[in-house]
Amino acid sequence: MIPKIPLASWIESIVDWMSSSLSGLFKVISVVIQEVVGFFSGLFMLPHPLLFIAILGVLAFLVGRLPLTLFTVIGFLLVDNLGYWSQSMDTLGLVITSGLISILVGVPVGIWLAYSKTAARIITPLLDFMQTMPAFVYLLPAVTFFSLGVVPGVIASVIFAIPPTIRLTHLGIKQVSSELVEAADAFGSTSAQKLFKVQLPLALPTVMSGINQTIMLSLSMVVIASMIGAQGIGAEVYRAVTQLQIGKGFEAGLAVVVLAIVLDRFTQNLFMPGRKKTSRVSTKQKAWITAAATLLVLVAGFSQYFTGSTTSAGGNNGAANAVGKEVNYQIIGIDPGAGIMKSTAKAIKDYNLSDWNLIEGSGAAMTATLDKAIKNEQPIIITGWTPHWMFNKYDLKYLEDPKKSFGDAEEIHTIARKGLKEDHPVAYEFLKRFKWTSDEMGEMMIAIQDGTSPEQAAKDYAEKHADQIDEWTKGLTPVNGDAFKLSYVAWDSEIASTNLLKYVMENKLGYKVNALQVEAGPMWTGVASGDVDASPAAWLPLTHADYWERYKDQVEDLGANMTGVRTGLVVPKYMTDVNSIEDLETGASTSGSSSEPAANANVGDEVNHRIIGIDPGAGIMKTTASAIEKYGLTNWNLVEGSGAAMTATLDKAYKNKEPIIITGWTPHWMFNQYDLKYLEDPDKVYGDAEEIHTIARKGLKEDHPVAYEFLSRFKWTSDEMGEMMIAIQDGTSPEQAAKDYAEKHKDQIDEWTKGLTPVNGDTFRLGYVAWDSEIASTNLLKYVMENNLGYKVNALQVEAGPMWTGVASGDVDASPAAWLPLTHADYWAKYKDQLDDLGANMTGVKTGLVVPAYMDVKSIADLKDK
Repeated sequence: MIPKIPLASWIESIVDWMSSSLSGLFKVISVVIQEVVGFFSGLFMLPHPLLFIAILGVLAFLVGRLPLTLFTVIGFLLVDNLGYWSQSMDTLGLVITSGLISILVGVPVGIWLAYSKTAARIITPLLDFMQTMPAFVYLLPAVTFFSLGVVPGVIASVIFAIPPTIRLTHLGIKQVSSELVEAADAFGSTSAQKLFKVQLPLALPTVMSGINQTIMLSLSMVVIASMIGAQGIGAEVYRAVTQLQIGKGFEAGLAVVVLAIVLDRFTQNLFMPGRKKTSRVSTKQKAWITAAATLLVLVAGFSQYFTGSTTSAGGNNGAANAVGKEVNYQIIGIDPGAGIMKSTAKAIKDYNLSDWNLIEGSGAAMTATLDKAIKNEQPIIITGWTPHWMFNKYDLKYLEDPKKSFGDAEEIHTIARKGLKEDHPVAYEFLKRFKWTSDEMGEMMIAIQDGTSPEQAAKDYAEKHADQIDEWTKGLTPVNGDAFKLSYVAWDSEIASTNLLKYVMENKLGYKVNALQVEAGPMWTGVASGDVDASPAAWLPLTHADYWERYKDQVEDLGANMTGVRTGLVVPKYMTDVNSIEDLETGASTSGSSSEPAANANVGDEVNHRIIGIDPGAGIMKTTASAIEKYGLTNWNLVEGSGAAMTATLDKAYKNKEPIIITGWTPHWMFNQYDLKYLEDPDKVYGDAEEIHTIARKGLKEDHPVAYEFLSRFKWTSDEMGEMMIAIQDGTSPEQAAKDYAEKHKDQIDEWTKGLTPVNGDTFRLGYVAWDSEIASTNLLKYVMENNLGYKVNALQVEAGPMWTGVASGDVDASPAAWLPLTHADYWAKYKDQLDDLGANMTGVKTGLVVPAYMDVKSIADLKDK
């Protein structure tokens, strides 16, 4: 007999080698994909949902007809109404990222295949392999290379979705008429001209069909990708399916349908010329609309650089107004609408500088212009403010302002939303104490300008000025909110335990917990590799025996968090005459079913010799197969499916009092919902009672001692878990169910957390304007609050208006970037009653016009014609 080819071990060896040898490459790919997905998701979440829907509606009207517009608007309004907006935007970001990668890689490869028969012979079988291999197979190597999360989801989606783009690009080019190609050759076309002017334009409909299929296949992967931690609408579908929540599953699935139809119709109408006849706008009109829109954007963007570019009458004033001539009567400003720009416009009016122009732009453009002028010792006038790194880097001076157009010295205030003192007293007190000087801030700003990241600059400053940091935080109780990741298998028991852990760790111990819903393999792999901190879902010694054997030296077993759990075959209790697996061949199913079987009825016949199981490959399925063999059940079949399918079959049979045999385990909500019993197992195929263990990555005890101790103490009973599971099954969200349980069992929670120092890592949001001073102060606040006080800080970079509005509305907790009383005077007048002023965190700041010191100009008055 020919020995089995050790293909599995070869593949594992290759994967292990790639994981160790190419880790650097995988890390780079991971970072790039993570950033791209985050960019798109953030972009889609940036506008208000209604505004985004309006934009999509306009686009739909331009590329299609009224029906597409109505479907797009109504569909996304429904998604928003159902509460799946953020998840859908995350999914859209994942789909677009995987689609872009597939297109950027697939189209060139397809062109290559069209030009190279050798490449086509080699790559075509690989495409067959990629398309026919079950998509689930891609998940584990993706996790091995890229850990858990959205990145392996994108990678798996690309592998699964890229073949149509390659195939149809290849096919489209090959189908171009040979006569046309020969004609192009006859006219002396180069290969590039032939490709881009003949073959690709003619092949475009076919190529775009491939791209359309790729996008649809990418979207079809969202549920599968959710199994390895890729969040989004797929996770909601997957969670609903595993919990037999038909309504929620339909809701989440409907969101996927909306995304799919909209993406399909958009790509068809935009890129598939054969279908454009149905569009309200012709191809030529679309081209004009696109050109006009592009021109409008370009004009709007570049108009600032031409404002005031011509020399006005003031340019003929001779030597008496040499300064104006030298700088072309221009004052280089920053963002239009900024407070300092309003003050400068006022100064131009106050000092009657009628010939002068204030050039709008940005802070970066202004400092770039300044740097160039400084290096060439050319005259320049800019709007300036202190603190700013340019005063540390260059020798600058302020022009005197006798008319006080720029007012007196300003103050940078820290403002906070109403109720902050009550909600976050530690943060409130810290922010009140936060005060430093422009020189101190300058240290950070110049470091950032020299290339140091803001995070590193903040850390360096805090380490250098430890005494100052200690003074700011003296007497404050640290909240120390370290981020913490939990992974879990989407079983009802683990959904309950994980959500309870998440609630307690966030609300009692202060961690910011990220709970990743994955399959068992990725769960163990993630903990073993250190990508996940812990999991409370390790079923030992039987169900997860294979994983334990493989990873036992790479994880720490913190002990059982629940005892007395069990697996086995389960039947309804009304099957009174079936009490043992041995009875499956000879016993009667019931003595009281509606069908009233004969006393000697064979239970195998009544259930069609079927045992309803769950997912193929699950530990209980392997044990059940062993039980079938051990007990000689030669005519029986173990039906593979899923936990949800099993419980749905059970529910139907139970309602009709029909006989049924299923695989079961405790804890499970079905034991609370239905009156069930276990079949005895005299041969102990299913072993004795199992234990659910909490496992943790190596080093957790040293990195997170409080969490480690808490997880070691975490133990509860199946009845206690059942309270949560049945609540979840009845429609309560896992988060609410965990909260309800914790409030009901306060003594138990207190016992788990007794004597542990809370880390209390509340999420804290800071808003700031993207000025160098505020980048410095905000990043310093962020570092201190995270490293000394334990908050998980989200620093939001916005414009001044949204910053004030966010604080006033409570969407942002605080901002250290309020310039008062002048620069932000309008915002202060509008919002002063809707927020708290915690006082100045810096005094002596100033705004005004700035020139290099070598310019012999002392006053704004000197700029006036004389």
